[in-house]
Formats: sequence, C-alpha cells, structure tokens
Amino acid sequence: MKKVGKSSKKGFTLVELIVVLVILAVLAAMLVPALVGYIDRAKKEKEYQAASTVYAAVQALATETYGKDGKLTVADAKSTFTREQVKELTGVTVNDVQYSVKGSSTKIDEYTINYIAIQFNANEDYYQYVAGGEWSTIKTPALPDGVSGTIAQMPEKTTTTTGG
Repeated sequence: MKKVGKSSKKGFTLVELIVVLVILAVLAAMLVPALVGYIDRAKKEKEYQAASTVYAAVQALATETYGKDGKLTVADAKSTFTREQVKELTGVTVNDVQYSVKGSSTKIDEYTINYIAIQFNANEDYYQYVAGGEWSTIKTPALPDGVSGTIAQMPEKTTTTTGG
C-alpha cells in the first residue's frame, strides 16, 4: 500500500543544488581577495625579516673586523664583506648590499652600520634601513655621506676535471 502525499524519492532537487553552488561561489569570491592580501603581506614581512638578519650579519662582520686590531679602516669598511660571508652567517642569498658607516673618506668615527640597502633579487626593490628609523622599500639606494661600501661578489670557485 502506498502512502498518499509522500514521495518515495530521496535526494536534492536541481534548484537546491544550484542555490548551494551560488552560495559557495559568493563565499569564495569574498575569501580569495582577502587571502591574496594576507599572502602578499606575509611575503613582504618575510623579506623585511631577512633584511634585518642581513643587517645584523653585516654589523657582526664590521664588529669582528673592528675587534681584530681595534679599528675599522676605510678600506675595511669598503671591501671586507662578501656575499658568501653573509650567506654563511644568515642562510640568505642577496643580490646586492650597500651600506654606510659614520665617518669621512679618510676616517671612521664609528663602526656601527648607520645605513644599509639590501636587494634580494635583481630588478626588485631594495630594502633600506636608516639608523634610528624603520625599514622601507626603494628603487635605488642613495648612500648618505660617510664611508660607504658594498658587499663584494667573490668569484665562483672553478674546478677542472681531467678525463682518463
């Protein structure tokens, strides 16, 4: 005997499925832009943290150089540090680092890095820090007056193999 007024079919109607899909699409449309913003901010924060780490490494190298004989010379400030030293200390690969210590072209007043500009990849912005300020991004570094230097690129090691 069949029950009158009750359907024996189970499941969702096409209209119900379409309504659920439309609700999911609206939620996704609201969520995706918010997530993209979070991802961009997280990437930028990671780069600022890496720049801070590189700054600390360059300052450590300056301190080490100063500690060897009690003075950091102009030549030391301009050429002592290499990208390989920075990578060894931090694990961060940099494309370019330019920095400045307080002083003139013949005399260094302090061995503290008072300005640094760090570029991680070619054709990207530099991360700049001026002592007493905050990190910012710039297109081209403008080193302040004082003793300025750049992280040197050491020549790549070449190995030769002989056939035999």
